[in-house]
Amino acid sequence: MNWVISTKTKPTTKRINTSFRDFTVRDIPLVLTIERLVYDSPWSQAQFTDSLNNPKTLSSLLIIDDQVLGYFVATHSPDSVDLLNICIHPEHQHQGLGTQLFDYLSQQLQALSLNTIFIEVRASNKSALLFYQKLGFNLIDSRKKYYSNGEDAKILRLQTR
Repeated sequence: MNWVISTKTKPTTKRINTSFRDFTVRDIPLVLTIERLVYDSPWSQAQFTDSLNNPKTLSSLLIIDDQVLGYFVATHSPDSVDLLNICIHPEHQHQGLGTQLFDYLSQQLQALSLNTIFIEVRASNKSALLFYQKLGFNLIDSRKKYYSNGEDAKILRLQTR
């Protein structure tokens, strides 16, 4: 499938000194605050808890000046990874932080010898689709009426090797 997404804003790619640490259950209240600022249909506390308690979950926080500004949650199988949630605080988007967070995830995947990443994205989420396109993801399929509001999902895949 071919796909092209365009945007009128030009993201910056200025590198900012960041640190990362494991995302644990005790971080959920803070992450929920960011999640609710970004998404119309945010994950619940139970969804985060269930994901973080799964031994196949990879999860990390992106931190600048002791402030959590982003996070990801992914699950892995023997041959691939499903990126379930990745988010940057809205006041810090388009500054290259999402790319840094994704690069950190990629490093973790290399350590596990995993090179295929899948993600499902709302068809209306043009900003996310553009982000993943720039990272090298390819559109491979769609799921009709995947979300609770009946919206379709775009299924994307990235081969890192």
